[in-house]
Amino acid sequence: MSDDDLDKVPGDTMIPGVLHVPAPHLTDASPPEGARHDIFFAAVETTRMPMIVTDPNRPDNPIVFCNKAFVKMTGYTPADIVGHNCRFLQGPETDQSVIDQVRDAIARQEEVAVEVLNYRKNGSTFWNALFVSPVFDASGKLIYFFGSQLDISRRKEAEEALHQAQKMEAVGKLTGGIAHDFNNLLQVVLGYVDLLDGRIDANDRPARRAIEAIGAAANRGATLTQQLLAFARKQELRDRLLNLNTLVSDFSPIIQRNLGGEVTLKRTLSDDLWNSRIDPVQAEMALLNLVSNAHDAMDGAGHVTIATENVVTDGALAPGLEAGEYVSLSVTDSGRGIEEENLDKIFDPFFSTKGVGKGTGLGLSMVYGFMRQSGGGVAAENLPGGGARFTLYFPRARGMVDAKPGPVLRNVGGGETILMVEDQPQVAELGRAMLEDLGYTVEHVDNAARALEVLRGGGQFALVFTDIVMPGMTGVALAQTIRREFPNLPVLLTTGYSDRALDEDSRAFELVRKPYRRADLSARIKALLDGPNGIA
Repeated sequence: MSDDDLDKVPGDTMIPGVLHVPAPHLTDASPPEGARHDIFFAAVETTRMPMIVTDPNRPDNPIVFCNKAFVKMTGYTPADIVGHNCRFLQGPETDQSVIDQVRDAIARQEEVAVEVLNYRKNGSTFWNALFVSPVFDASGKLIYFFGSQLDISRRKEAEEALHQAQKMEAVGKLTGGIAHDFNNLLQVVLGYVDLLDGRIDANDRPARRAIEAIGAAANRGATLTQQLLAFARKQELRDRLLNLNTLVSDFSPIIQRNLGGEVTLKRTLSDDLWNSRIDPVQAEMALLNLVSNAHDAMDGAGHVTIATENVVTDGALAPGLEAGEYVSLSVTDSGRGIEEENLDKIFDPFFSTKGVGKGTGLGLSMVYGFMRQSGGGVAAENLPGGGARFTLYFPRARGMVDAKPGPVLRNVGGGETILMVEDQPQVAELGRAMLEDLGYTVEHVDNAARALEVLRGGGQFALVFTDIVMPGMTGVALAQTIRREFPNLPVLLTTGYSDRALDEDSRAFELVRKPYRRADLSARIKALLDGPNGIA
């Protein structure tokens, strides 16, 4: 900004500060040579706090002194600073209402303290805690304004991160509760879809199409609730020790189908990649979300690179990421990149740059929630040559990779009796119908206390199938009691929602998430009945 431009800007917008001691009388553009060597100037010149002095008795209230700390913080030279009003520190994002507040205080010859965004000579921004104080002579005449400032950019960033976390937590509580109730409704819909599917004649095409349409819509709803729970960090994670290279390799065929024939997929996988404890289902869903976004960003044509790497960081790579060792999984596309104004909002729930009907705005928020719940983080960035990169950071885990489960040997139910514990009548009615359709005999109770009464009364059951979230005793507490009193009785948990405490306690038991499909339920029950504590 030129001196002519400065003259056109009205008002006195100086760097504020506080001083309550008399200063040497300054009449020239800089302090007298002798004054530079007194105690006052020695202290001001060597302090780490940026300080200036302005002369309100001269036109445009120019700076007549600045210390080394001010020069270092702003990047300007003393020649750039002295003799000019300090409005040169303002820029496009400087809040003019704050500047007005400073201007008014100067006009009234009063002290003022504000926080304002200023600009360095190289164009970068920094947050200032600004203080200004008038300096009067013995007769009460205003002779100077003394200004000091403190760079509080880190504090501002921390406050913004806290605000973002609080916003995410508030929305998470709301969405988590909605998803819990919605999962019970979807359980009923999908359960009866599976039952009807086995009863409709294969040649009845209209009925078959109707069943398929209902199932597809319900599945879409189930995916949305999974995204809500993952964002809210209320999704119970069933993690296991695995290597991300294996997950990417096994999932590549699905990724390629999702990208389509016009997109080239490249994999750059580290040969010595560390292991992580990850919920593979949620990790695959997160990866698929990133790949789908990459496809849309390239309008269905381009190239995508999936890469893995070992990372040691001080925590600055992603919001909320702590210092430590991580395994990174990145998805890079050759698309148009992310608009700068959207980078800070890209993980917000319900935020989407896609057209109406083309996106829910939950995909990336689900990824964010899953990664934070996994103890890691996610970051988004634009690349210099074009395109964008999303990177997932999973904490490194020690130990050997878990072996994959073996095949399920049982094929059908053989009339075994199952004790079902479910407090929702519609879900209980459906559960009974599904289990009986699978070939089991079912006895239903609506609470955990009643279930224990039946078991202690001598009831003989092959398995207990219980919901987790119920009034009174939870399903997890019931399972723990059964394990103590009936150690050979298998327990299968189910839930559409859980909190962290329940998640931790439920890890010792098998779980099928709501809304479960008939095949999922059958496989879990067969695996338990064929296991070491089963009846087979």
